[in-house]
Amino acid sequence: MLREFIHLIIMQFKMIKAYLPAVIFYSIFFPLAFMFSFGLITFSKYLVYFISGTITFYISIGVFVSTTQTLSSERREGRFSLIVASGISRELYAISIAIAQGISTLIMIPVIVILGDYILHIVLKSVIYLLLSVIIGIFTFSMLGITLGLGIKNYYAVVQYSQILGFALTFFAPVYYPITFIPAPFRYLTYLEPTTYMSEAIYNSFVGNPVSLLWNLGCLIYGIALMIINTRILKST
Repeated sequence: MLREFIHLIIMQFKMIKAYLPAVIFYSIFFPLAFMFSFGLITFSKYLVYFISGTITFYISIGVFVSTTQTLSSERREGRFSLIVASGISRELYAISIAIAQGISTLIMIPVIVILGDYILHIVLKSVIYLLLSVIIGIFTFSMLGITLGLGIKNYYAVVQYSQILGFALTFFAPVYYPITFIPAPFRYLTYLEPTTYMSEAIYNSFVGNPVSLLWNLGCLIYGIALMIINTRILKST
């Protein structure tokens, strides 16, 4: 079983080669342009939020959207059914897709941290907290991607809604600014968004605040709940 799982992940990485130029652009050049364009006009008091928000944005878009669309494309082309028919479980195949997308997203995290230090002089205070936040964030958004990719049958609808939801979860949540900026009645609604937990966990890892662990716990609970939902969807697929 382990050997088949490793082969599945290798197969996913081989498929990533087809859009390698896009991976390179969004991993290196886009964050550089993003920071030059917006970092210089951001108030220095909230620069840390700019860095933590950018990492959150990349995980939200990179992991969630790519996992959703890749899984939906696999189902559309019949590859998903073919792999399952060969004896590989649905859960294992779906997870292999999510892991491949998550690992490819990890490439850009050090780039953003280095650029943040070099351009904006934002120093990461806790590497351990950040690593934990990124891993849990990737897990949660992978589960969200699997939920949408399996829950909607129409491929074109998946492409449309994954992009809308990916950007909405980033820009309609307190990602680039403190959660206290949102008025109290509406602030509680942001706790329904996984980006709120991930962004706060990453922000507190940059300032070295142990409260990052509590936000990570919230994000992890969110991911586990989605994983349970995915299990039920896979059984009915």
